[in-house]
Amino acid sequence: MAARRSRTSTYNFGASRRESHDASPFYQRFTTPDIAADARVNPPSAVDRLICADASAMTDVADNSVALVVTSPPYFAGKEYEEALGRGDTPATYLEYLEMLESVFAECSRVLEPGGRIAVNVANLGRKPYRSLSADVTAILQDRLKLLLRGEVVWVKARGSTGSCAWGTFQRPTNPVLRDLTERVIIAGKGRFDRAVSAKERHERHMPCDSSLSRDEFMEATTDLWEIPPESATRVGHPAPFPVGLPVRLINLYTYCGDLVLDPFAGSGTTAIAALRTGRHYIGYDTDAGYIELAEARVAEERRRLESGGGDDHEDRRFFLPAIPDDGKDQPDSLAGNAAAISQGAGAKQVAGEMLEASGFRKIQRDVKVKAGIEVAFSAEDASGTTWHFEVCGGFTSVRPGLLRGDILWKALGTACVLHQVAPDVPLVLLTTGVPKPGSAGHRALFEVVGPGSPIFSVIEIDSTSGHEALSLLARGAGQRGGRGDAKAVRS
Repeated sequence: MAARRSRTSTYNFGASRRESHDASPFYQRFTTPDIAADARVNPPSAVDRLICADASAMTDVADNSVALVVTSPPYFAGKEYEEALGRGDTPATYLEYLEMLESVFAECSRVLEPGGRIAVNVANLGRKPYRSLSADVTAILQDRLKLLLRGEVVWVKARGSTGSCAWGTFQRPTNPVLRDLTERVIIAGKGRFDRAVSAKERHERHMPCDSSLSRDEFMEATTDLWEIPPESATRVGHPAPFPVGLPVRLINLYTYCGDLVLDPFAGSGTTAIAALRTGRHYIGYDTDAGYIELAEARVAEERRRLESGGGDDHEDRRFFLPAIPDDGKDQPDSLAGNAAAISQGAGAKQVAGEMLEASGFRKIQRDVKVKAGIEVAFSAEDASGTTWHFEVCGGFTSVRPGLLRGDILWKALGTACVLHQVAPDVPLVLLTTGVPKPGSAGHRALFEVVGPGSPIFSVIEIDSTSGHEALSLLARGAGQRGGRGDAKAVRS
């Protein structure tokens, strides 16, 4: 009999063998979070309100009633911080700022449901020297309030390979200064890793239970790197607004339709707008009456926009995934199949394949390798026997879906141009979940190469009525006779 392998344990430099490893000494170094079996979820005592008050005492909000806190605390003055540190001390005002955050986050913990989450967007401070505000917020949530830290998202606001402004000199490595192109979103949970009440039980108790998170959005949102363009401070009227897409993604990821979302630093009301846009309730606090007035005006405008049917914004699209799946019969006939497929977890590529079949294409092949190492999502024949190539661009996401993402757009254009050289007689159709806005650089670049005889024959949005109609036309063999305008299906 082989000798039993001895157990290993944590020591300063780790251990090479992991079987039967005792890591207790490692975990004993950290503050133990509060984990409880509490499953009490109280109904909200106030919803859809913006309150001018200090969020360290949110008397209008009941215990255990908030599903998600999304907030971006007011920025601490980085210049003052740098000057104080230059004198060899930490500014008292910064310590007071951290104490203020702790008092507000403690109140947020009180009102969160068991298993509810708090997501805090922060920018780091200073460069002479640098201060990690995200580390300080993490310490407050994890060590002081004993919440369960769930992760940290890096929000990429811009790419820095270009630009005319930098600090230091490229000629001498004396004092180069790193530029801020990212912020952090710190995420923590209260008391348990899952939500306190299952979706099935929520359905039975008539609580919010339906999701709005598509499979594609889930796959993108569960990475720790999010690329979301920043919001314009001038347009919003607030010095540091975060984009609506940021709370929209967090709300879709962590809440059910009809849940209550709280922002204790409401500012210009971005979180409230995101809650409206995703079918949730909101409550917000701010001590500045001017910002509350601005937020109320923005929320009222958003209500009017949504009640009028919304604009042409792809981020207005909602995906409804019921706790008890239905068959999509309440959807328009042309979109019922898509709605049912998405509600059952289908991604854009699966929906596109089913759409080709429903439109009447034959001999559909998936993941087709063409010359020059190029692969397309599908090839198929129309009624006349003509072969078509189809490429699926992007997914059903809440932030920059489809060809609205620059990397997906330029990859699609490159693929199309190579395909046009190696297989010029096979028309290519891009199936996507979003097209660049008219007048944008992406829109101009895309539609310079769209049309019969061009690298891209047509661009079709797969979740629109006009997209279904355009594909059906191509499947009947009539599409090749269309003019340039007929080749571009737009969202209805």
